Amino acid sequence: MKHINLCLIGIFILLAACLYSIHLPAQEKGNEDTTAARLLQVVRNAFNQNNEQKFYEAIANYRKYLLGEDNIEGYYLCWKNEVLYDVNHNHFYRALRKTMKMQAEMERRGDMGELYKTTQLRGIIYSLRGNIPLAHQYFEKALEQVDHSQVKNLASIYMDLANIEMDTQPEDAMKHLNCAIEIIKGDGINYDYSDAIGFKVIVSYAMRDWTAVNNAFKEYISLKEKLGEEFSTTYYYYALISKAVADKRYDDAIQLTYNLTNTTDIYKFQTEIYELSGNTDKAFNTQKHYMAIKDSVNNVIMSEEMMGSASDLEYAEARNMFISKRNTQLQYAITIVIFAFLLIGLLIYRMNKNRYLRKLQRQNHDLLIARDKAQEANRMKINFLRNMSHEIRTPLNIISGYAQIISDPRTLTSDAERADIAKRIGHSTNTIVRIVDEILDISSKESIHYIDKSDMVACNDLLRQLAGPYQDEDSPFSLHLELLLKDSCKIITNLKEVQKILNHLMDNAIKFTPQGGTITLRSYHHELDQNVVCISVTDTGCGIKEGDEEKIFEHFYKSDIYKEGVGLGLSVARRVARQLGGDVVLDTRYNEGSRFILQLPKE
Repeated sequence: MKHINLCLIGIFILLAACLYSIHLPAQEKGNEDTTAARLLQVVRNAFNQNNEQKFYEAIANYRKYLLGEDNIEGYYLCWKNEVLYDVNHNHFYRALRKTMKMQAEMERRGDMGELYKTTQLRGIIYSLRGNIPLAHQYFEKALEQVDHSQVKNLASIYMDLANIEMDTQPEDAMKHLNCAIEIIKGDGINYDYSDAIGFKVIVSYAMRDWTAVNNAFKEYISLKEKLGEEFSTTYYYYALISKAVADKRYDDAIQLTYNLTNTTDIYKFQTEIYELSGNTDKAFNTQKHYMAIKDSVNNVIMSEEMMGSASDLEYAEARNMFISKRNTQLQYAITIVIFAFLLIGLLIYRMNKNRYLRKLQRQNHDLLIARDKAQEANRMKINFLRNMSHEIRTPLNIISGYAQIISDPRTLTSDAERADIAKRIGHSTNTIVRIVDEILDISSKESIHYIDKSDMVACNDLLRQLAGPYQDEDSPFSLHLELLLKDSCKIITNLKEVQKILNHLMDNAIKFTPQGGTITLRSYHHELDQNVVCISVTDTGCGIKEGDEEKIFEHFYKSDIYKEGVGLGLSVARRVARQLGGDVVLDTRYNEGSRFILQLPKE
């Protein structure tokens, strides 16, 4: 199994620590600075309430005050904390733009000694986005920029380098960490020294050097007893987990992971512990949860970056419009001056100009239409890739992992285990085939506008056939049939396509119906039009959230990202129903689950 990346643990903790360090400027000004204390309290309140707008306003006012008081160090520290706040809320694009503004401000004011802060921030941003080579370049550059007499700042950059090297180059990570430890130890900073020793336990764990883990942990606990309140507990639980794994106390290590505050770290550690203990089944299951959470976070980050890019595009367009308008006004002013001298020449010029403007407007109109189509195609592509990335990669990982296990006879003890793994591989294969079939189905339905309707379909018989496979005693749910139509009631339609629609609606109901729930198939006439036949599929699941009543019929939309499927079933069902002259609607009056109604004309 692929080695789980632990190199960003320290940076995640750094974010939380830095976000709470906003009190430093006010303390340095002294208790008599009541204005700074008041502004600081407003910042803290906004941060604790998780209100972004209030936080940005509060920290901007605080930063402005510190600048007015000529507290330059505090001024840039507030700015740095605002950037880290954005990073902690997955606003990476916004954070990167702010570091650029921060650097421009430093250069404009001539505060070149502070430039390393923006360089270090960019390294943190790129490391969290997964661009480790670029992050490494920025941290190396920060080492060149920082004043080496500033011990804490220099040591923090070395620890950042150790963070990003821990997974792929653990030996280099240990070298940089040892540099940080020597710098801190020589300056006698007890808190930072214990913090670095705690991190050394984790780096030793990443190297799988259990002797180094034991030695570093022994020193770490000794510092805890010796330093008291000056001891850093930042890496305390991480160190305990590493020590438990080194001692092969895997069950204790798993329990200790639940003390971590970051869900991603919990799943990453558990996956690795299960792998080291030889429990491959739990390792695979835990990794699946980890990847689902990671994909969800990446989707949020991708959406944030696209929104930022769109805002920049709108700004550029507005600026171009302003320049164009100003140039047009200038042209008119020149035209008025020329009019007094060359009337005939102006008339000819205006005629040519109007002709040119009309042509340009037509071209601009065509370009706008082309741009809108391109943007819509790009949006559809992003939605498609986002869903495919999650839905196809999960079964592929399962197939790959179990294929490796089943190919090695030493890992299994019985034929029953091999049969079970083969069954799981088959299920994952069927999942991929189903996803591809849905994509091909929606593609084919998009390209046609007419479906042949020449089949005479008996509605009640159709429902009996649909319910047959789900009425055995081993079914996890109970299936009820309510046939309010006469058995002689028939409609002229396309049997194959109607079966596909009902299969999509049944799959959706089964997916969201819990163990022991009920699914009801019902046939009846439309209450307002006797020439319309209705077939409803009702479940006792979680229902549809308010506001999602129409979104669920969009391509690739999923109300629950952890459920199987790519979000095409309901979209395909509605499109086919409308091509048959009917529709698929959600009964919003039903609130004990979900009820989807297929409406079809008799002829």
